Amino acid sequence: MASPAAAWSVATARGRMTALLGLLLLVAGIGWRYPLTAGLGAVLLVVVLAEVVSVLATADVEVHREVQPSVVVRHEPCTGTLRVTGRRRRGLVRFDAMDEVDGRLVPVQLPDTAGATTVSVSYPIPTPRRGLLPVGPVHLRRYGLAGMAATSTATGRVEEVRVLPRRIPLGTMMPGHRRAPAGTDTSVEYGGTDLVGLHEYAMGDDLRRLHWATSARSGTLMVREDADPAEPHVCVLLDDRVPSYDGSTSPGELFEEAVELVAALCRAAVDRGNPLRFSSLSGRHRVVVPGSPTRHPQREARDLEWLLAEIGQTVQSTVTRDAVPGLDVTVVVTGASADRHELGLLLGGSVTRVVAVVDPMPLVSAEQHAGVTLLRGASSLSLAAAWDEAAAR
Repeated sequence: MASPAAAWSVATARGRMTALLGLLLLVAGIGWRYPLTAGLGAVLLVVVLAEVVSVLATADVEVHREVQPSVVVRHEPCTGTLRVTGRRRRGLVRFDAMDEVDGRLVPVQLPDTAGATTVSVSYPIPTPRRGLLPVGPVHLRRYGLAGMAATSTATGRVEEVRVLPRRIPLGTMMPGHRRAPAGTDTSVEYGGTDLVGLHEYAMGDDLRRLHWATSARSGTLMVREDADPAEPHVCVLLDDRVPSYDGSTSPGELFEEAVELVAALCRAAVDRGNPLRFSSLSGRHRVVVPGSPTRHPQREARDLEWLLAEIGQTVQSTVTRDAVPGLDVTVVVTGASADRHELGLLLGGSVTRVVAVVDPMPLVSAEQHAGVTLLRGASSLSLAAAWDEAAAR
């Protein structure tokens, strides 16, 4: 038997007003000897009581939720599938469901069918931001047919969806120059390719690239990962310092644009098989992706993509100097409040130096200063377009 406090807690505003009205009519009818008024008040009280008791009764509904895919690009489709088993219509009680996604409730339309059946319902899961998006628990609401009582319970586990930065189209990577086989910055002309790694043979690999010595030792066919010394060695730097994005009404959104451009640059380098270094200017993050002329998927590239899904800002204002090696192409993506002269000096050891500035009010899209290409744009899309124009020159 539910306590009066529990019964009152599940009553809706309509139910409470109806109960108070019924009680008033019942007392007035008895006191003034109006049986019709007293009977009407009693009926109202019985209706409210019946719905409260029905809602408080134990529910025999089970819920299981699946989310696919678990890794998704921002704003791209992600689907939840809710499997509900049990009677969703029981006397005066009905059920509805809502899934909690990143603290917000997403309604799930359940079919209005009677009987203890199992139904599966698919619904879109919004991915409005990058990062780890918590999905769950599922909120089941039991409510009376007349809306006099309702209660909600949370069930199911909380799953995480990894939301990657939005895909920004980027045409090409800026050209490099021929270097020594050891990977130094010398411009000596060497022929051939460099062996940078090995991977197990997969369907479609060129059999001429088999590394017979390693295959004989391991008992597994191993394929060479060769790199052309003339391919550009790329370094992408992300300014993750909070002061670099100050002075704007939405500094968080500017940083998101910077992350999207960095992700596009890294993806372009990986897709071309270029050796890639990624670093944050604070020095907190650093990932090295070796070159892969065969475009074979690499674990380091996936690790970098996942890192860019979760990377955040730091209040640190200084730059870690050892984060910038002298490579062919070095790009730093920063905000409008950063010291661009300092960043230009930071890139002094590279052949091609680019500073991309996320500026909400850019005066020019591209300019050249002391051998440093300065790109400005209000968004990652405009900066990507400016990059393609600069690379085509």
